[in-house]
Amino acid sequence: MNLSKKSKIILGLLIFVAISVVVVYQYSMRPPAKIETKKVDFTGTSDALLSKVKEDFSVWQDKVVVLTGSITNSDANGVTLSNQIYCQFRDTADVKSFQNNQEIKIKGRVIGYDDLLEELKLDQCIIQQ
Repeated sequence: MNLSKKSKIILGLLIFVAISVVVVYQYSMRPPAKIETKKVDFTGTSDALLSKVKEDFSVWQDKVVVLTGSITNSDANGVTLSNQIYCQFRDTADVKSFQNNQEIKIKGRVIGYDDLLEELKLDQCIIQQ
Protein backbone atom coordinates (compact mmCIF):
# COMPACT_ATOMS: atom_id res chain seq x y z
CA MET A 1 0.00 0.00 0.00
CA ASN A 2 1.44 3.30 -1.13
CA LEU A 3 0.46 6.39 0.86
CA SER A 4 0.55 9.81 -0.72
CA LYS A 5 2.56 12.62 0.83
CA LYS A 6 -0.65 14.31 2.07
CA SER A 7 -1.82 11.10 3.78
CA LYS A 8 1.55 10.67 5.51
CA ILE A 9 1.41 14.22 6.88
CA ILE A 10 -2.15 13.77 8.18
CA LEU A 11 -1.25 10.41 9.77
CA GLY A 12 1.85 11.95 11.40
CA LEU A 13 -0.21 14.84 12.80
CA LEU A 14 -2.83 12.46 14.18
CA ILE A 15 -0.17 10.40 15.93
CA PHE A 16 1.43 13.57 17.35
CA VAL A 17 -1.94 14.85 18.64
CA ALA A 18 -2.78 11.47 20.19
CA ILE A 19 0.55 11.30 22.03
CA SER A 20 0.16 14.92 23.20
CA VAL A 21 -3.32 14.23 24.58
CA VAL A 22 -2.08 11.19 26.52
CA VAL A 23 0.87 13.12 28.01
CA VAL A 24 -1.29 16.10 29.05
CA TYR A 25 -3.94 13.82 30.55
CA GLN A 26 -1.40 11.89 32.62
CA TYR A 27 0.22 15.11 33.83
CA SER A 28 -3.05 16.79 34.83
CA MET A 29 -4.59 13.73 36.49
CA ARG A 30 -1.67 12.77 38.71
CA PRO A 31 -2.45 12.74 42.45
CA PRO A 32 -1.31 15.74 44.51
CA ALA A 33 1.85 15.44 46.58
CA LYS A 34 1.32 14.37 50.17
CA ILE A 35 1.72 17.12 52.74
CA GLU A 36 4.06 14.89 54.74
CA THR A 37 6.68 14.97 51.96
CA LYS A 38 6.51 18.68 51.18
CA LYS A 39 9.21 21.09 52.33
CA VAL A 40 8.20 23.38 55.20
CA ASP A 41 8.45 27.10 54.34
CA PHE A 42 7.60 28.50 57.79
CA THR A 43 7.70 27.17 61.35
CA GLY A 44 6.39 29.23 64.23
CA THR A 45 3.35 30.54 66.02
CA SER A 46 0.04 31.35 64.39
CA ASP A 47 0.36 35.03 65.35
CA ALA A 48 3.81 35.32 63.74
CA LEU A 49 2.52 33.88 60.47
CA LEU A 50 -0.51 36.19 60.50
CA SER A 51 1.68 39.28 60.77
CA LYS A 52 3.82 38.09 57.83
CA VAL A 53 0.77 37.26 55.71
CA LYS A 54 -0.78 40.68 56.34
CA GLU A 55 2.38 42.31 54.94
CA ASP A 56 2.22 40.43 51.61
CA PHE A 57 -0.04 37.42 51.05
CA SER A 58 1.20 36.64 47.53
CA VAL A 59 4.48 35.34 49.00
CA TRP A 60 2.61 32.78 51.14
CA GLN A 61 0.16 31.37 48.58
CA ASP A 62 0.54 27.56 48.34
CA LYS A 63 3.33 27.44 50.96
CA VAL A 64 3.57 24.69 53.58
CA VAL A 65 3.68 25.89 57.19
CA VAL A 66 3.99 24.33 60.64
CA LEU A 67 2.04 26.33 63.22
CA THR A 68 1.68 26.22 66.96
CA GLY A 69 -1.40 27.87 68.39
CA SER A 70 -4.43 27.73 70.61
CA ILE A 71 -7.75 26.41 69.30
CA THR A 72 -10.45 29.06 69.53
CA ASN A 73 -13.18 27.27 67.59
CA SER A 74 -13.82 23.94 65.88
CA ASP A 75 -16.33 22.42 63.46
CA ALA A 76 -16.78 19.11 61.66
CA ASN A 77 -13.94 19.74 59.16
CA GLY A 78 -11.36 21.77 61.01
CA VAL A 79 -10.31 24.18 63.73
CA THR A 80 -9.65 27.89 64.06
CA LEU A 81 -6.38 29.03 65.62
CA SER A 82 -6.04 32.47 67.22
CA ASN A 83 -9.51 33.46 65.92
CA GLN A 84 -8.02 34.08 62.45
CA ILE A 85 -6.49 30.92 60.96
CA TYR A 86 -8.89 28.22 59.75
CA CYS A 87 -7.23 24.81 59.37
CA GLN A 88 -9.14 22.23 57.36
CA PHE A 89 -7.95 18.73 58.25
CA ARG A 90 -7.40 15.97 55.74
CA ASP A 91 -8.77 13.43 58.22
CA THR A 92 -11.87 14.79 59.96
CA ALA A 93 -11.64 12.11 62.67
CA ASP A 94 -8.81 14.16 64.21
CA VAL A 95 -11.09 17.16 64.75
CA LYS A 96 -13.41 15.41 67.18
CA SER A 97 -10.69 15.05 69.82
CA PHE A 98 -9.88 18.79 70.01
CA GLN A 99 -11.12 21.18 72.68
CA ASN A 100 -11.14 24.97 72.84
CA ASN A 101 -8.01 26.60 74.33
CA GLN A 102 -5.99 23.44 73.58
CA GLU A 103 -2.49 24.08 72.24
CA ILE A 104 -1.71 22.15 69.04
CA LYS A 105 0.99 21.97 66.40
CA ILE A 106 -0.17 21.41 62.83
CA LYS A 107 1.28 21.24 59.33
CA GLY A 108 -0.78 22.55 56.43
CA ARG A 109 -0.80 24.37 53.09
CA VAL A 110 -1.81 28.04 52.81
CA ILE A 111 -4.67 28.33 50.31
CA GLY A 112 -6.12 31.78 50.85
CA TYR A 113 -6.43 34.97 52.83
CA ASP A 114 -9.66 36.93 53.26
CA ASP A 115 -8.76 40.63 53.60
CA LEU A 116 -12.24 41.61 54.75
CA LEU A 117 -12.45 39.10 57.61
CA GLU A 118 -8.65 38.95 58.05
CA GLU A 119 -8.82 35.16 58.03
CA LEU A 120 -6.10 32.86 56.72
CA LYS A 121 -7.10 29.45 55.35
CA LEU A 122 -5.05 26.26 55.37
CA ASP A 123 -5.93 22.84 53.94
CA GLN A 124 -4.49 19.30 54.07
CA CYS A 125 -3.69 19.92 57.75
CA ILE A 126 -2.20 17.14 59.85
CA ILE A 127 -1.22 17.03 63.51
CA GLN A 128 2.50 17.36 64.27
CA GLN A 129 4.07 15.82 67.35
